[in-house]
Amino acid sequence: MKKVLLFSLIIFSSLSVFAYETIIIKFPDKELWVKAYYRKVRNEAILQYVPHGQTGNDWTRTVVVHSYNGSTYPINIFMSNNLARMKKINPTGTYKTLRLTPYDAISGRCTDDYGSIKAQCEFFRVTRGYEGIVTIHYMNKDKANFMAEYSKWYNIIKKARLYNSYYRDERTLDKAEYFEL
Repeated sequence: MKKVLLFSLIIFSSLSVFAYETIIIKFPDKELWVKAYYRKVRNEAILQYVPHGQTGNDWTRTVVVHSYNGSTYPINIFMSNNLARMKKINPTGTYKTLRLTPYDAISGRCTDDYGSIKAQCEFFRVTRGYEGIVTIHYMNKDKANFMAEYSKWYNIIKKARLYNSYYRDERTLDKAEYFEL
């Protein structure tokens, strides 16, 4: 009995190598968001969603998800490094930490126009996934709209969840709301 149980544990633990990690984002019910860009290269994947009718280069709001499989950085260091990089790109706004745990962090800010970079407001989330680190970045170029929908979008970004499945074609998932990391 012990040999069978041990063998079963070895088989099941080795199956995790073949698991498919996905992210599920519940977009607002009355809005149609579409995939504008997706690319996976080695251990990194990036996906961009925009409202229907907009493109990856011409958007008013967007959600960008980036995964780094195998990344073992502590969340607070990964967050700090990314925020410093983004602050160099547009230094007109200061990030406010909205949530910080060892496994998940969210920051937000609004910026002004800076050179050729348009003003925007954003939420940036870094979370520990099953296989690495995942970032979720919501950006809105309309500050009034961002402020009016602040709670709604904060909750959407906060509630986006990672899902690990052993089956690539999991039937319980809505294919429009997830992508493979």
